[in-house]
Amino acid sequence: MTTLTYQSISSKLTLMILAGFWFVGLALPQAVYGSRWEYVKTYEGVDLFKALQASEGSLPFRATADLDVPYQKIVMALVDVERKNDWAPKLKSTAIHAQLSANEFEYSEYYTTPWPFKDREFLLRGTITYRPDQVLFAAVDSGSQRYAREDHVQANIEILEFAVIPLSAEKTWVQFTFSGDLGGWIPSFVKTIIQKKWPVRFIQSLQRRILTGQALETARYRSLEKGPLVIPR
Repeated sequence: MTTLTYQSISSKLTLMILAGFWFVGLALPQAVYGSRWEYVKTYEGVDLFKALQASEGSLPFRATADLDVPYQKIVMALVDVERKNDWAPKLKSTAIHAQLSANEFEYSEYYTTPWPFKDREFLLRGTITYRPDQVLFAAVDSGSQRYAREDHVQANIEILEFAVIPLSAEKTWVQFTFSGDLGGWIPSFVKTIIQKKWPVRFIQSLQRRILTGQALETARYRSLEKGPLVIPR
């Protein structure tokens, strides 16, 4: 009886320890990047933050801004991937490889990089989640090389999130968070430019795309599973 009890307790402790490691593994990106950002400066109307801790080789940034556009139009522009390269900086094209559900996709984004560096591919599994206070676009590495292109360097993404948070019917706060290893060698000054310029230009270009007045709504947007959002008055 004593042996069985000891074995039972030992097994439970082992499971608890393993579960603890699993939980820590899931929570690590949030612990490292979610709550440890330091404000750096406001650049052209966009607030920039740096991560106080980062994994070796990663290139983290966070940017936030208030946009004078309704949140629905931001969502529409972001899901219209066929036209995203018309406005998103350095984006050559986007390819959706598989639609896993109404709000989940496996896709690639192909980016140009300055000569003599090879262009980058982000091969991702992305989700669009409606929460009571926001719409969250999030993506992680696909985990499959089935769609990887040999003529591009593969980037490894730790965090890629774009939160769309309505402040009123006509005003929205956005938060762009990224950390990843872009693959291959990139000099420090280029990394600094990416961290400073890319999120700012992306947010500015997104707002300009919406303010052109061109049609934004697509079949993909209409097919999203949407939840109710609380819009402050």
